[in-house]
Amino acid sequence: MVSPMRRRILQAALAGSVGVPLIGCNSSNGSGDSGNVDYTSTIADARAAILQAMTESDTSSISVALGDGNRVIWQETFGVIDRVSNSPATTDTLYNIGSVSKVFAATSIMILVDRGLVDLDAPVTAYIRDFQMLSPAYKKITVRMLLSHSSGFPGSNYQNIFTFQPLSGYARNTQTLLAGMHLKHEPGELAVYCNDGFTMAERVVEEVAGKAYARFVTDEILVPLKMIRSRYPLEHYAAGSFAHPYLDGIKQGQEFVQAHGTGGLSSTPTEMMRFAMMFIHGGELDGHRLLSRAAVEQMGSDQTVNLLLNPTPVWKWGLGWDSIEQPGLLDAGFTCWQKNGGTAFYGSEFFVIPKEELAVMITGTSLSYGAGKLAERILLNALQDKHSIAALPALLPLTPPPVVAASDVELRDLEGHYASVQGVTKIVRGDDRTLSLLAWRTSEWKMVASGLQLRSDGWFAAANSPRSYRLSDIGGNRFLTARTLSGYGHYMTAIPYAERVQKASPISSAWQSRLGRSWVLVNEDESSVMLALDSPLLTLEEIPELPGYVHIDGQQLLLPDDDIRTRHFLKIPVNFGRDLNELIVQRQDDGEWLSFGGHRYRPMSSIQSISVGTHAVQLDANGNTQCVHLTAAGALQIANLKAWRLYDADWNSVTAGEGNGDAVLSADESYYLMLFGEPNSHTMVTLA
Repeated sequence: MVSPMRRRILQAALAGSVGVPLIGCNSSNGSGDSGNVDYTSTIADARAAILQAMTESDTSSISVALGDGNRVIWQETFGVIDRVSNSPATTDTLYNIGSVSKVFAATSIMILVDRGLVDLDAPVTAYIRDFQMLSPAYKKITVRMLLSHSSGFPGSNYQNIFTFQPLSGYARNTQTLLAGMHLKHEPGELAVYCNDGFTMAERVVEEVAGKAYARFVTDEILVPLKMIRSRYPLEHYAAGSFAHPYLDGIKQGQEFVQAHGTGGLSSTPTEMMRFAMMFIHGGELDGHRLLSRAAVEQMGSDQTVNLLLNPTPVWKWGLGWDSIEQPGLLDAGFTCWQKNGGTAFYGSEFFVIPKEELAVMITGTSLSYGAGKLAERILLNALQDKHSIAALPALLPLTPPPVVAASDVELRDLEGHYASVQGVTKIVRGDDRTLSLLAWRTSEWKMVASGLQLRSDGWFAAANSPRSYRLSDIGGNRFLTARTLSGYGHYMTAIPYAERVQKASPISSAWQSRLGRSWVLVNEDESSVMLALDSPLLTLEEIPELPGYVHIDGQQLLLPDDDIRTRHFLKIPVNFGRDLNELIVQRQDDGEWLSFGGHRYRPMSSIQSISVGTHAVQLDANGNTQCVHLTAAGALQIANLKAWRLYDADWNSVTAGEGNGDAVLSADESYYLMLFGEPNSHTMVTLA
């Protein structure tokens, strides 16, 4: 079963993008105290663009702020925090800013660097003394690599990363998880987006400072910068203080992001302008020096210059920043530091142009309203109002350049299979000498793009499409590189989309026996966002054209290393090589369990079936979720447990509850019931 929610979360930190309708707006300083610059045109254009984006994406609220020097030129919110009460969002409304939090983690480390307590190029083991991994090269991982996505960690620990209740221990749990994993690549070899690097940076701060990470950030950054509303989700926020997320029109509760260092901060665009001003003024604000100028310059310097595998040199990571030369602003002649942020429900963008002393922060209750495009548009208009540019950049055409004849070699080179975190794709040649791109979904090939022809710029593209592809050979690796029109629409960006894979040796009988079988996720908390929004099912299969691999339904391609473990084999920089995990088989009395990306999965074969009657069900001794299969019943009653969740026969969520509960069933259908409670306790399940 394909997992759209999981794919959405995997992509959230680098791509602006989940859904959710506009009712009202609230503004402050709408016309702005603009000093010698009149930003009226910028603000009017941004308002119209934001309102249009909200309508098109069904986003319930968006908040934005624009800063120039020491002034917040414009701060405004649009929409409501709660569609039931129609309460308007205000400039004080909190939003989860997701991975923009990484800049705070990097700032925390640099504060310790300034104090002589941390060396960026010292090994992580010098500060987290019990840190270890299965790969011996873990000892080479430096603090700098944690902050520049080049550590070699597999990616992200997704266990309980997004919940509807506050939990504790995520960072230490991630460290324990890494101890049983191998590196995906050699430290410093390449840079691929990695959440766990910043979670371990969180641990470095805790070990060196001797206090909880959230406390350190509050004491050393938020309080000095007078960011009095910004906070980490250690408890429930006051009612009315935050923007509720929505999914398919349904109001959700407060989203708790447990990964504080990599994505846990809640803030407002207005307060984020104070953070931006600190960078603009070289680490100082209101007479208080937070960072040295050298530290700020280090954060804004290119961290990719010494990478061994760097097929995308235009993508220049900073320390905490996604890019220290944001391509849309660079195309217009300006060096801009940029950080994207996304969670399960919120999307944000944070842009700072130090030399122009301009910054923008935009955040909202979806990932689909185009935060990056809006941020670019606001800054480009602001630069024009400031007379730093004469006019906005010209938009590129939506159609590709003219077709040129492709040789047999050029066509043949692109044909083949490719893999990435998004799954498996292939390129095939048609009788008309055009290429088609297909993706393996739900056990068959689905068309993604057809009619791809070589163009005069050397890329393959279909007519009337701004998206194009070509093959890139770098350091013995072959990548399918994708290029598309980006941001405001005045430039193109290219990124390694997937890596070429060849047929492998046949898988063993042990792996053959697992094909077609399913497992159920059992180590998420009852308040898990993933359980609320996505199927917990994992199924293994084989793609007939790629023998030698095991495939997780619509997601990762796995290469078995032995009968109980797969191994890393893909090295894709930037984003599409992120979160590539090892699959580990653990043999237990009730069958083979699986571990994957921080999650544990129980075999479907171990799930007990019950029918009409009252049943005492013992919960798992290790705290894993207990599951039962319900058959031939029209009503359900549950007693003596913390929480429960009911699914239909295809593992689509039906309903859920806390404590005792009941549900009406269809006697003609079967269901699955997840039970949450204390280890080894008993719950009573009655079917009638």
